[in-house]
Amino acid sequence: MGLDNLGQLHEAIVVGLRTKLGPAAKTVEAYPDIGRRIDIPAVFVELSEFEAGTDPGTGETALVVHIQARAVVDPNQRQAYLLVRELAARIAVAIQHENWGLPIGLATLLQAGEDAMKPELDSYLVWLVEWTHEIHLGKTTWPYPDETGLSLLLGIYPETGAGRADRYWPAGEAPPPDWGESHHVQ
Repeated sequence: MGLDNLGQLHEAIVVGLRTKLGPAAKTVEAYPDIGRRIDIPAVFVELSEFEAGTDPGTGETALVVHIQARAVVDPNQRQAYLLVRELAARIAVAIQHENWGLPIGLATLLQAGEDAMKPELDSYLVWLVEWTHEIHLGKTTWPYPDETGLSLLLGIYPETGAGRADRYWPAGEAPPPDWGESHHVQ
């Protein structure tokens, strides 16, 4: 199951960053109107580009989306150069292993550093944090439910075999969080 539109992704990221950053960012918005007064420190989110992703074979369009978050700080603020870096680092921490509650791939941090690409922000200190998510857009073209009653479960030796059914997991999912910590492996 994929996303219906890119608005879902933007809204989830903005809400997620607001929650995770708390008072460290007074403003968290996607594509803000820079011409109006904005409370700073601020984080501005945008989708900068996308490329082809791994085809899921469902008829949905797979994309790897590049998300940018700009940490914006007043340069006249005490320790502003440290504060902008701290805010960028908090964004990097906030996106770690994050999918924002959506059926998308986990965030992969690409880079963080000074940013001078938005002339409308030239009077501020700005750092850019960039990451990717793989997403699937559109509707599944195979609407038929699986009626075989069969499923593929995975397990890794030595945690396999009779009496260890709880150590298997469905294909396509991550192993159980406690995998490898089994006390009954001999």
